[in-house]
Amino acid sequence: MPAKPAAPVYLPGFQQLVPALLGEPWAADDGLDAEQIDRLLDDSPAAEQLGQRPTLPVALREFYLALGNCGDLLETDHYFWDPDDLEVRDGFLMFLEDAEESVVWGLPVDNLPLPDPIVWRRSTGADAEDGQWSDEGGTFSEFVSDLLAWTFEDPAEDDERSGG
Repeated sequence: MPAKPAAPVYLPGFQQLVPALLGEPWAADDGLDAEQIDRLLDDSPAAEQLGQRPTLPVALREFYLALGNCGDLLETDHYFWDPDDLEVRDGFLMFLEDAEESVVWGLPVDNLPLPDPIVWRRSTGADAEDGQWSDEGGTFSEFVSDLLAWTFEDPAEDDERSGG
């Protein structure tokens, strides 16, 4: 009897970001399907650099399944890269850049087999020749959820909480 596929671990949490942050229900077309992800990965610079389709951590794959087509979340103050844009630099799979293209985030290639690896930040943008990587202290799923919540935070609510 074939093994059952693993149940999604991170997918429900990523799907919940749509109603929580955008105020509308999650829809299947907010995400990409598995075949789309694989096709896009095959065409990515990372596939060429690694000599094969990159293995995505479960959390990153489920992120694309849930939100890979949701521009309202993926293109804000930060730009999440589509699977066909993923690139390797300095041994890190880069997946996110700030709007000014001055900082990029990635996952160590050696940690891609892990389900939810720690995110690292590069001190310079993706196109810069040199940059230093530093540990962000959170896993991909934690980092993404926190970043998006922060991005959509209402400054007026912060003022009310702080008494301002």
